[in-house]
Amino acid sequence: MDPSTVGRWEKTPTRVPILQTIGAIEDPSKQWVDISDITPDDLIPETDIYRVGPGDFLDLTIWDLITRSQAEVLPRQIDQNGYIQIPQLGRIFVSNMTETEVADAIGVKMAPLVADPLISVVVQQRRQQIFHLTGNVGAPGPYSILNADFRILEALIAAGGFPEFTPELYVIRQVPLNDGASTIIPENPNDLNLNSRPEDNSPSGESLLDVIDDLSAPGMMSGSRSGSGNGLVPNMGISQPSNDEPMIDLIDSSPISTPVSNNSDSETAPTAPRWRFHDGRWVRESTPIAARRTIESEGGMHPVDSRGELFTQRVIRVPVQPLVSGDARYNIIIRPGDVIRVPPSATGFYYIRGEINRPGAFNLPAVGKLTLMRAIAAAGDLGPTAVPERVDLTRIVGPNEQATIMLNLRAMAEGTQPDIYIKPDDMINIGTKFWATPLAVIRGGFRSSYGFGFLLDRNFGNDVFGAPPTNLNR
Repeated sequence: MDPSTVGRWEKTPTRVPILQTIGAIEDPSKQWVDISDITPDDLIPETDIYRVGPGDFLDLTIWDLITRSQAEVLPRQIDQNGYIQIPQLGRIFVSNMTETEVADAIGVKMAPLVADPLISVVVQQRRQQIFHLTGNVGAPGPYSILNADFRILEALIAAGGFPEFTPELYVIRQVPLNDGASTIIPENPNDLNLNSRPEDNSPSGESLLDVIDDLSAPGMMSGSRSGSGNGLVPNMGISQPSNDEPMIDLIDSSPISTPVSNNSDSETAPTAPRWRFHDGRWVRESTPIAARRTIESEGGMHPVDSRGELFTQRVIRVPVQPLVSGDARYNIIIRPGDVIRVPPSATGFYYIRGEINRPGAFNLPAVGKLTLMRAIAAAGDLGPTAVPERVDLTRIVGPNEQATIMLNLRAMAEGTQPDIYIKPDDMINIGTKFWATPLAVIRGGFRSSYGFGFLLDRNFGNDVFGAPPTNLNR
């Protein structure tokens, strides 16, 4: 007769999942990014030759630069555009080069001065070979990758450790979209001939230059090559756009195509050309690589790195318990540029009201996850008039938006429905119904100390039979 008592009490064990999200009120697809699991490639070290980049410190040893048969030691840092400055040689673009290639680039500059230049290049600080730690770690910040077989457990130890009760951590990794193909960058951006136009080596001998001239001719723009002026393209019967628009659009052959920035400086960064139709003719424009940030592709907007390569970000989920237990399948390799995030414990409040013994606001636990069943137990369990089938959960589901759903606490206790995790700012409202109060009154009429007798005379005697008369003579 007590509907507020819930439980399973069956000899057969059961296993029921616990829900992270409620599909009826939450959209699981509305996540910031897609989370991926560990793949076999994440466990394979990469031993590629290091390529320098902005921020790296180089020690240059150059013979015969100032004094014959003497070496000059020049420490240099690569600037944000990928250049180093040598007073006798000028600015030299060295980004994305190996030590040998940097020496060759300097040798090319020295060729007019020295017949057989001798250069030694040593990278002292490798800023391109670092990773970052953030979140619930002892010392967040950037760290160097010590070797090609540097793994995530070593990275976490280097940061002073982390709470091992964290269920999982994440590795944010940049993944190139162009299959590792690097953009060809000239040594001197001024070497690009921006006024040049592509030629078509077709067997007929007609170049793309001639095709563009024919299509942009006044007669062709009006409808025919002979200038008939009928306003239609011959044998097509369609209207021609205005003279300010091209009849066809050229396919840009450059690997990256972005609008030209008005604030870019073509003398400080390499450029890659593209074709545009401007003032009735095709012209070739250029965009500094360093000024690029995002471009549009089939998958949407993607960022561009300092080398002009497309990349996206992959988020790898790493379970903590098997990792700290020594399972090598989860101890992945750390790559340059990785960001390791250790999520902190959920903080905030949840609220319980209604037919509960101790309503109010409660803190989320610092260790472990809280479910609905455990939240009810922490609040002193259901009240005597509570109806477990009527539990409302109100949850924040968006900016300035909340949703409410009714849950069946009895089914959760019996193991026929999954329990759910409580999130910050959740409101739990325990409901009741009309017959819950009369049943509670009837239950209160039974007392085990009186032999389960129905004590109508004691509990309700005055209401049923009236109060006994008062003797005024006493």
